[in-house]
Amino acid sequence: MALMLFFSIILAIGLLTTFTDLKSKKIYNQHLGLGAVGGLIAVAYVAIFRHEQVLFHIINGLVAFLMGFILHRSALWRGGDAKLFTLYAFLMPLPLYGHLIFPNVVSLFACSFIAGTVILIPVFIKDIIIHRQTIANDLFSPAKRQALFQGLMRIIFFSWILFPFYYLARMTNPVIILTILYIIFTWRHAEVKKYYIIEFLKKNFIIFFIAFVFGLFMRLWLAPNSLSYPALTQYILMITLSAGLSTCIYTTFNHFKDYHDRVPFAPLLFVGCVLSYSPFLTGVIHMVTQWNALFSR
Repeated sequence: MALMLFFSIILAIGLLTTFTDLKSKKIYNQHLGLGAVGGLIAVAYVAIFRHEQVLFHIINGLVAFLMGFILHRSALWRGGDAKLFTLYAFLMPLPLYGHLIFPNVVSLFACSFIAGTVILIPVFIKDIIIHRQTIANDLFSPAKRQALFQGLMRIIFFSWILFPFYYLARMTNPVIILTILYIIFTWRHAEVKKYYIIEFLKKNFIIFFIAFVFGLFMRLWLAPNSLSYPALTQYILMITLSAGLSTCIYTTFNHFKDYHDRVPFAPLLFVGCVLSYSPFLTGVIHMVTQWNALFSR
């Protein structure tokens, strides 16, 4: 009964927001408000009459709100997309791949992102081919090269000091790491002034030096083998790959940011929510794990 109540609200909100996003490219606050009110009533009913734990819904909703806020401020999502993501994470019962930390948030984001990538790749390839000259001119403009340099320095800085946290969390999935680096790459990504590279290095020399010493100490303490030639080579390849992919994705998305036929995220989030209760994510993680084991040999 409780599960059907939550799934009924998810289905209603999913169909409604998908329709409006496809038709008018908008997700209306009144629709999200109705879903939130319905969700609060469902949570209250489950807690009072069925004596079930509802803290799970609240925590996932708060984490999703924080994540959506960050992605919105990074200009990766619009406000409606971030609010719909929060609402889904709050409403969702425990997904199939439920042993993850904050399973609603992780499963919803991963399934939506992967499904969206698969669906939209042909569209982006076609648009990139059509607008290849415009994109190339934008990518190689002097101001954009300096802005990309700033993003590259940010990736190097954070990837070096985040290693201890990756190690302690036993995070080895390349997809998750590359996604984190892409968010870091695009955070407050703005065009900069002339001669910025020299000024940037002078201004941030002490910070980079402290970060280098901190990262070096933590590697010596936690994993001395990470300073070996093969490990450092793999680290450089990861930085190069993440910087290259981030540059291509950011440039393409930036070019189509104000494109008339923008990508509707409401149906992708709805698809991701549905896929969270299928073996989809389990199969993808298994495939990536096999690929990672093969790559590391």
